[in-house]
Amino acid sequence: MLSKKITCGVCGYRITPKKEEIYVAEEPRAFVDALTKPPTRFNAMDCPRCGCQIMLAVRVDRVNVPERNDADESEVAKDED
Repeated sequence: MLSKKITCGVCGYRITPKKEEIYVAEEPRAFVDALTKPPTRFNAMDCPRCGCQIMLAVRVDRVNVPERNDADESEVAKDED
């Protein structure tokens, strides 16, 4: 369970979000934007009192960085000598 309380912007109800209640939502886009821009995704939850969607945080795509191999670098340094 998260410790930060969230306030609904519509009804003013204060809630502590639970992990089970949080889901990923995607912002609607126009047709041209769908072809040219990546979608904006965010964590959201629904207010238990009024049912409105509450945006919690914007999600950014994960970037996979290849691991460095020190053996390859030492071989390159020997080849340059």
